[in-house]
Amino acid sequence: MYDQLINIATTQGIWAILSCVLIVYILKAQETRDSKQEEREINYQDIIKQLTEKLNTLDSINSAITEIKNKFN
Repeated sequence: MYDQLINIATTQGIWAILSCVLIVYILKAQETRDSKQEEREINYQDIIKQLTEKLNTLDSINSAITEIKNKFN
């Protein structure tokens, strides 16, 4: 696809070639950024899951402490 675009641009002049090359470069750079962003999002979701599990543990500890306090009072 990119080769056909460049072949067509070569018939139109140097500015058309440069424009097409720039567009292709931007698209490829965007693809790599998208893949890195997807990787970051997966890492963030894992961190959120871990924090949620730890928060659930703290909630259970808090409820156990509350029960102990109520028994002593």
